Amino acid sequence: MKDQQSKNSTILLLAGIVFIIWSILGMMDAKNYTYDGYSTDDNFTVIKVEEGSPAEQAGIQLGDVLISTGGIAVTDRKALNERQRATIGESREIVVDRNGEETTTQLTYAELTDHDKNLNRFGNILGLLFIIIGLYSNYKFKSELSFAFAVFAICFGFIFTGGPYFSSVILGSIIGILRTAVFLFSFTALAIFMLKYPPESAILSSKNYRMLFVPMLLILVIIIIIEVTQMDSSGTLNLAMRLLFGAFIIFYFGMSLITLIRKYMRSSLDERNTKGLTAMLIGTILGLLPILVYFTVGLISQGTELPGNDYVFISFAAIPIFFYLALHKLHSSIE
Repeated sequence: MKDQQSKNSTILLLAGIVFIIWSILGMMDAKNYTYDGYSTDDNFTVIKVEEGSPAEQAGIQLGDVLISTGGIAVTDRKALNERQRATIGESREIVVDRNGEETTTQLTYAELTDHDKNLNRFGNILGLLFIIIGLYSNYKFKSELSFAFAVFAICFGFIFTGGPYFSSVILGSIIGILRTAVFLFSFTALAIFMLKYPPESAILSSKNYRMLFVPMLLILVIIIIIEVTQMDSSGTLNLAMRLLFGAFIIFYFGMSLITLIRKYMRSSLDERNTKGLTAMLIGTILGLLPILVYFTVGLISQGTELPGNDYVFISFAAIPIFFYLALHKLHSSIE
């Protein structure tokens, strides 16, 4: 049993090191990221044009419907995937439908704004925070529970890392699928950690426990099919995938939040202190509740931005910090 746990911890350590290297390579490549300054909804309709951005300078307007960029239809997933990423200073022809008429303009990509550069830096730092605390927790406590936390933390931290750019279409698709798999698994791992945290939930000892992995596997199969077939994009497909991912995230975040609150409410004051449930609750509320609210609003009303929308993800930092404190409190009481 100990040999297996040691083997799993070694694999986890290697994964963490790979993710850290990946993050560093991504930060080195960040100088090549481009900025266009507009965003679209599921139907390729422009819903945001930032002031002073390349998009505004190109004359792109709210309500424009994108038809093609650089001569490639926005629905042609295969051609768009095969095209190399834009470079700073490069111009591409943008064709839009404006009130029923086609309008053509040239958009010149710029380097990221200081605002976006800071967001990228914060994202990578947050990812490293999750990974490092996850690895250290498993090293320090060496328990089944700390391992479950480390699995979640390392996978979740990977979400925030950018990673380097690969021009190979095949390699890019493989990496994209692997990133999606880690992304989906991280939410499932969070729910499992919450269920394992004392007092352990009864569902873990039942056959229904395996059902937690079903949504993740179904979505991953859909993603693989889309990537392999290079299925054309459409408003319907974009909406369906956005709602599918949104429902998945809200469900697992919501389940994790409810699970922890129920455990806290059913525990005595002494149990809350000795088991670290108070720290767990603080980390969950500070880390999950804000993003859950913002994400739900964005899912229901695409394009809606609440105050502090760009930086709300920083609240995630409370999760690894307070979860580590909770584990420390719990293992101290056991010893």
